Amino acid sequence: MGAPRQSMSKYLWVEEFAPQTVTECILPEDVKKTFLEYVNEQDFPNLILAGTAGIGKTSLARALCNDIGTDLLFVNASLDRGIGDVRTTVAQFASCTSLLSQKKVVLLDEADNLTQDSQKALRALIEEFQNHCRFILTCNYPHNIIDAIHSRCTVFDFNIRDPKVLDKMVGEMGMRVVKILKENDIKFDPKVLVKYMQAKAPDWRGILNNLQGKTKGGELPSDILEDTPDALVGYLKAKKWSEARDWVFAHARLHPKHLEATIYKALQTALKDESKPMAVLIFAEYSDKITAGADPSITLLALCTRIMMECSFL
Repeated sequence: MGAPRQSMSKYLWVEEFAPQTVTECILPEDVKKTFLEYVNEQDFPNLILAGTAGIGKTSLARALCNDIGTDLLFVNASLDRGIGDVRTTVAQFASCTSLLSQKKVVLLDEADNLTQDSQKALRALIEEFQNHCRFILTCNYPHNIIDAIHSRCTVFDFNIRDPKVLDKMVGEMGMRVVKILKENDIKFDPKVLVKYMQAKAPDWRGILNNLQGKTKGGELPSDILEDTPDALVGYLKAKKWSEARDWVFAHARLHPKHLEATIYKALQTALKDESKPMAVLIFAEYSDKITAGADPSITLLALCTRIMMECSFL
């Protein structure tokens, strides 16, 4: 998320405070360094930006294009996922010369949702227009993108595995959030805010959206912590199955795979070491079933129930 811009009259915080440059993006140092080099060189290779939802992949892609000054085509691959959409929309854009002599860039958001045939067509387009057009693909699940596209792109993994790196990014985001809350005259308890952000990081988009929604009364309520996966883990540890059930169904609005990932992450600091292998096996058993069943919430609840019954907590 970028620095506040009071001149912008946008309702959503995620839009009003979106980063406009690479410098403003909250990133691991090595990733930011590489993208700043792209800005200095005024060029970059075809890219795949992979990572969980809300981490800033699309924001970074837009910021890079802003810094360089490109002619950008944005394609939501979740909506335009058929082979006809890819061939028609992308080919028409890539084949024409920019009126302002700008570099042309195709940004395919959520590209892992493209069909296999669409990806094969995209591979051909990348090959055909490689001399004057760059392609940036964002995705949550890079393994859903065919190898032929992988081999033509530089891949950046946005999944943050080093707790120290994540803590530093939480600190950066925290300073911006504090400024936003103060500028909107919202009262808050710093301890509650920090705990909330640590539990939800690195979903920066989700953090801002939830904070905006929860602070309509001019104050950040302490019960916002009940919205975090840490609250669910607490219920499992205390064997409060009814509360765990209610938490899972209350969050049915979220994508089930995103919920699965956040629950797994929250469990890592709550389980005893000897129970972590069992947790992995349980998640592996239910992972495919989560999106295959009629009601993903039932499957997620079954997963959580197994964790509660078979794993030992700290």
